[in-house]
Amino acid sequence: AKDENDNDDDDDDDDAALAGDEFYANGDSPDDAQQRKLKHWRESPFAVGLVNVTWWDDRPAWCWSTKVDQAMRDIDYNLPVSSIVCGCLGAGRVGNLAILSQSVENYEERIVDEETGQVTVNAKQRPKLIWVIGPYWTVNLFITFPLILGVSGWVCYRRVTTAHIAVIITWTFGTLLLLLSLCMISCRNPGVLYRHEQAPPDTVDWRWNDQAKTFRPPKARFDPETQVVIEGFDHTCPWTGTAIGSRNMLWFRMFVTLVLVM
Repeated sequence: AKDENDNDDDDDDDDAALAGDEFYANGDSPDDAQQRKLKHWRESPFAVGLVNVTWWDDRPAWCWSTKVDQAMRDIDYNLPVSSIVCGCLGAGRVGNLAILSQSVENYEERIVDEETGQVTVNAKQRPKLIWVIGPYWTVNLFITFPLILGVSGWVCYRRVTTAHIAVIITWTFGTLLLLLSLCMISCRNPGVLYRHEQAPPDTVDWRWNDQAKTFRPPKARFDPETQVVIEGFDHTCPWTGTAIGSRNMLWFRMFVTLVLVM
């Protein structure tokens, strides 16, 4: 389609031509990039919000990016470190969570015909998240872990080394369990919901979530910080780096308890 502003000056025309040539040289036109983003939003196997498909798409303007590239990309400037580090490492992305490890699982998709009520079952495959880190992994890695290790080291040096053997064993076990629980919170899938274009048969109170284009169960919520729908969502904790949901809630409670005890 022809642009409405056909009478722009020559400089603007030259800039637009340069922008188009350079962007197309990278393999994507502006329309292609936006369509890819919208398609991912609507068709991702996970219930994700409208975010860029890869971490590299969100790299800051000053990082390996030309002026033309900056103008063409829809950049989220809230996660510059993740976009650079995860982009360079080639980590996968689901919402604002970085995928460290995933596998593939088989499942049965049940589709209900709205007119007849007949249920059709299709055997399919989908990705399964194993290890992921949240948008605040830098806080967890560079503040929370050093604080725990520093305080634990000081307590060990000042108190534990001269204590009774039973105290030493108990303290060591508790500290290791504290570190393990933090690792499990920060690296475990918090409960990212799969996309459901229809509410599953024999379920009640499932509601449509427009932010992720999916039906969700009553206790699932869309988290704007991780940009995914999480089952049993409680909150997003910067200290642990990620969202707290049904799959890491037990570890979170254990972590909070051990912080108070230790």
